[in-house]
Amino acid sequence: MFLQRIELENVRSIEHLELNFKSDSDKPRRWTLLLGENGTGKSSILRSIALITAGSAALSELLLKPDSWVRLGAKGCRIEADLVTADGEERQISLSWSRGENIRDLFEKNKLTLDKLDSALTHSTRNYFTVGYGASRRLGSARFASQSFDTNQHPRARNVATLFSNDAVMNPLDTWAMDLEYRKSSQGFEIVQQTISELLPDVKISRIDREKRELLFETPDGELPLDQLSDGYQNMAGWCGDLLYRITETYEDYKNPLKARGLLLVDEIDLHLHPVWQRVLRQFLKEKMPNLQILSTTHSPLTAQEAGENELYFLRRSSQTQASELEMYNGAPNKLFTHQVLLSPAFGFDSTNSKKVEDMRGEYEQLSSLDKKLNKKDERRLSELREELGDIPDWSRETEQDKKQFALLEKIEAALVSNGNNTNGGDKTK
Repeated sequence: MFLQRIELENVRSIEHLELNFKSDSDKPRRWTLLLGENGTGKSSILRSIALITAGSAALSELLLKPDSWVRLGAKGCRIEADLVTADGEERQISLSWSRGENIRDLFEKNKLTLDKLDSALTHSTRNYFTVGYGASRRLGSARFASQSFDTNQHPRARNVATLFSNDAVMNPLDTWAMDLEYRKSSQGFEIVQQTISELLPDVKISRIDREKRELLFETPDGELPLDQLSDGYQNMAGWCGDLLYRITETYEDYKNPLKARGLLLVDEIDLHLHPVWQRVLRQFLKEKMPNLQILSTTHSPLTAQEAGENELYFLRRSSQTQASELEMYNGAPNKLFTHQVLLSPAFGFDSTNSKKVEDMRGEYEQLSSLDKKLNKKDERRLSELREELGDIPDWSRETEQDKKQFALLEKIEAALVSNGNNTNGGDKTK
């Protein structure tokens, strides 16, 4: 299953939003990034997708307060999605409910859609395979794994639990990796060992200490258990390890379960990641799990810069209605400099200078505009600012270097178009 379109109406901060996942080849786009300030609705989009693909049993565990989903001032809300199956068959599913309705009312109102989805899920538990991770995701403790929030839910609700609850924890990597080797075979453990070791720079899974029941990692400081690694390592090993767990458990009969199809939703995908890791995470997921469709949110310009053409979208508040609106980044961020991405409408920066330098420039311009009305104190301050700012480059919104790069990209594009290969990758963001 792949997602082709999602439409939201009066869902939390979103009055109306439609996001299309079709690529230029009319096939579902495999990678989509969402930008936006806090409170604009990025997480709501991910949760809405998780809800609409959950099925009745999981839905009742995820949608605990239906009214909290209805936008303030609205009477009801609607979520609609278009899906395409592995056989290329299109499916449309939708959920809608009104303010004041409980979960039983919701099930009755959406019975037709839910019956169709439940029928597909009953036919195969692997249909519409969806996994999601919230921004508050945290690693479960191996010591208390049997008591975790994760054990008391429907499997499809467990797959997306951290998107909906701060109390939900991910499956402890060390616990299930050891269990995988004990009860199955070394092949499953080897998949985990190789994948996690390739993901974490300078750190590799070395072995299992059976006596202490610990998964040990080879690090520059020697062998260490997972809970002694840095927060960045733990976070990456945590959610990627949990993802491996859910894929290998669901597709345990596959020779290579990492090639299974499905939908991955990740809120703040680069959480706690060093900039170097932010640049390689996309490539890692693409190579290791090539058939996952990934929708994630980010605040990082380095992550955004890895997006290709038509893969980056940003949410912003409308100045008139204050409702969140979605815009597509027009062009290919992966063909731009980092500062060009920052200065684009996606981030809305006016300058790449620090706040201190911007304040100094503003003060300098204000004093300069007074001309002959300056007193001695102002004159001294103007002289100080002139001296301090003298060695700092004055980056305008579009530098000469930017103009040259855009011109070069336009020439390349024109040449490709003339050869019958139209790539709009070099378009300048409006």
